[in-house]
Amino acid sequence: MYQAIDGNSLLERIKGIVTLKDPTYEEIEHDQSAMTQAAVVVVAAGLATGIGTIDDRWYAIIVQPVATILAWLIGAFFIYFVGTRLIPSAQTEADYGQVLRLTGFAMITGVANLINFIPVLGPLVAFVAAILGIVIIVKAIMHALEMSVLRAIATGICAGIVEAIVIGIIGAIFGLSYMAF
Repeated sequence: MYQAIDGNSLLERIKGIVTLKDPTYEEIEHDQSAMTQAAVVVVAAGLATGIGTIDDRWYAIIVQPVATILAWLIGAFFIYFVGTRLIPSAQTEADYGQVLRLTGFAMITGVANLINFIPVLGPLVAFVAAILGIVIIVKAIMHALEMSVLRAIATGICAGIVEAIVIGIIGAIFGLSYMAF
């Protein structure tokens, strides 16, 4: 099991993230060595989603992990940009790495997509995981950018809108559609 410098394992950190423990969020925010763990969580979420949708598209097991990594990197950038440049709080002090680490761990609920193919149970678990995922990402934004709940929610929404506009423009220029996956 991968151990962090301070002795907290990946599984202990995941448990702290899912149970919304403030010390875990702060620890990950300030531990630069946690980037590898965050990347492992992102890849696991991508693989789980790929496996969960393999009936629909056989290539999902390959495409989904790559798409998840790209979404993580791009989404974290927009959260960082909006939170530090457009609507920062007086206490906002962050770097892209802090946002990356926390948003990477926040993607843990994507592992629930592993059972998407099971009728009724898959969609129900996905719904509950999505709700928990929203709570976790808001908390991650709060900690990464040192801001209130409402400002974190606004940052997440604004970052999503800006990201959608930028991706839409790029897609229009190159004749691509996100829905092509």
